[in-house]
Amino acid sequence: MTALRAMMLRAILALGLSFSLWAFVSFSQNPEELVPFDGLTPQVIGLRGGLVIVDANGLPSPNLPSVDVILRTDRNQRTELRPVDIRTVVDLSGFESGEHIVPVNVQATRSTISFSVPADGVTPSAFPVRLEDVISATVPIDLKIMGNLPFSFERGAPQISVNNTDITQVQISGPQNRVQQVVAAQTTANIEQLRASYQAPLTIEAIGTNGQPVDGVKITPSTVTVRIPITSVVGLKLVPVKAAIAGLPAPGYAITAVQVNPPLIALTGSSGPLDAVAVLKSEEIDITGAHSSLERQAHVIFPTGTSPQIGEPGSVKVTVLIAPLDQVFQVSLPAQVILTGIGDGLIANVTPTVVSITMSGNSSILDQMAQQTVQASVNLSGLRAGNHHLPVTVNLPKGVNLVGDLPVVTVQLQMPPPASTATPTAGTPTDVTTPTPSSGTPDAVGTPPTLGTPEVTGTAVATATEPTTPAPLPPETPPPTVTP
Repeated sequence: MTALRAMMLRAILALGLSFSLWAFVSFSQNPEELVPFDGLTPQVIGLRGGLVIVDANGLPSPNLPSVDVILRTDRNQRTELRPVDIRTVVDLSGFESGEHIVPVNVQATRSTISFSVPADGVTPSAFPVRLEDVISATVPIDLKIMGNLPFSFERGAPQISVNNTDITQVQISGPQNRVQQVVAAQTTANIEQLRASYQAPLTIEAIGTNGQPVDGVKITPSTVTVRIPITSVVGLKLVPVKAAIAGLPAPGYAITAVQVNPPLIALTGSSGPLDAVAVLKSEEIDITGAHSSLERQAHVIFPTGTSPQIGEPGSVKVTVLIAPLDQVFQVSLPAQVILTGIGDGLIANVTPTVVSITMSGNSSILDQMAQQTVQASVNLSGLRAGNHHLPVTVNLPKGVNLVGDLPVVTVQLQMPPPASTATPTAGTPTDVTTPTPSSGTPDAVGTPPTLGTPEVTGTAVATATEPTTPAPLPPETPPPTVTP
């Protein structure tokens, strides 16, 4: 029995020594460290439907103040720990309306990390939270009408509608303390010196018992349409004038606006004819084939039984604004190939010398480009003798875009043939002359010039003893093709 007890004591002692050795090695090689995280935003969970967090003034406040957190973890995890690996939580499960002190909990967002929170590791460790019930109420619409009408005009009963349906009330919802302060939903219409019916969308505002706006509530609907009939009395009515337009502008152009000055004319007459007049028309203005804006003085046609008030004009100035259609067109234009950057002592030939470039833009810009020469360039800098297949480069003005890929041309670079010296026959004098090119032969870009011609753009020339055949003229430029 004594031997067994001694054996057990030795086993326990060995286990204790092993654990102590493990703890010493672990904490010396991977000690614990404190990790601070500042400015974390708490996440609210468990809030029951029908409740809302409010601030000290009773206004909805869904965001809580930020917290600072200090965590304890080992050195190995310290290097991997990030702010996204933790979250601070305020759990409102089971809370009812009223004021509460709710603790802040720290949770890991990954299962592969572990840490502990010291006793003072969360600042603040709890929040005072005020919860209120969300309620709704129906309040009347209070329409305030401001301004005075001109003499001989009067207003009728206002109409308030939403989607062509008349309403007199709106619904208010929000925290209980805010909703209970609302007594009306107010909006204001200004009819100062109006001579025609007022109609406009207006925004509604919640008003309390003191006549001041109440914040923190939701109004449904928040916007209404207000119409106030305004009519003339004692045989006077202000009627708008509409210009009569005949014909169509030139192809590619459209009417952008029609302006009438003055836009309104006061009519006099008996009540029957005046009530039947909704709009006055001018005589017809013909704009057939127009490609720019125009102004015309047009007589106004007054219905039978009516006439303009004394001092009102019998004609109006009509301005018809006409502008090109903003439609994108495509056009293919020929472009002469220009060679640049030819190495010293090289002769360059290009095939073809004229390429077709397809571009898109509005009609006015493309019309201007069709009247100009489009040039396509090929840079041969650094290239040696031989055949090269190179894309051309085209500088397009602003508003013009390239359609498709740029054409590719073949450029042949070669060394000039060596100059040969003729051996004169005995007794025959030797005349050495420098031939000149034939008059009237143009230099073609990309084609070797005749003997003795100085270097031109894109062509290198070598001296020879015999003139070469003049370069052919470039092919006739094809007409541009326009595709709408």
